[in-house]
Amino acid sequence: MGDHFNILLLFLALAAVITVVFLIVYSSSKRAVEVGGMHKANKKRVVFLLTLSALAIILLSVTIPHSPYYLFADATPSKVVYVGAQQFSFVMSNQQLDPKRPGAGTPVKLKAGEIVEFRVISFDVNHGFGIYNDKAELIAQTQAMPGYVNKLRWKFEKPGTYNILCLEYCGAAHSFMRSSFTVK
Repeated sequence: MGDHFNILLLFLALAAVITVVFLIVYSSSKRAVEVGGMHKANKKRVVFLLTLSALAIILLSVTIPHSPYYLFADATPSKVVYVGAQQFSFVMSNQQLDPKRPGAGTPVKLKAGEIVEFRVISFDVNHGFGIYNDKAELIAQTQAMPGYVNKLRWKFEKPGTYNILCLEYCGAAHSFMRSSFTVK
């Protein structure tokens, strides 16, 4: 929660700075029109563009390293879980899945505090792979696409049952596409 709160505060601070800059530019251009033209208009535009670019670079350099894609990139996963998505179910297994015969999979049980790598693929159309905790909060997600394996690494801190829901409309029974696994 702490990292998310800090990032939210950073976004709010940057939004306030951008709002102030816009108000300054707007008020200076409004006064210039009343007086008979904007004084040094190109210089003000260049300063505004450079300020906006600097803010964007700072924002990206602070937030991108904390994105889920880099969160556990250097760590070796303790377990690999293979996930196959197909209309309208998820198949999860500790062994690699056969796309021609995905079967029912095996029950997946994970240990709390270990890094798990989910290797997610679709056997038919695009699907979303969203992992939800017991409070129905989305904690991690990736895309399930035909012919491509997406890798999602996550560290489950709390034991419990985690639900998987499809995040992309995939057909008439999309709302019933769900699965779960246990973390002990």
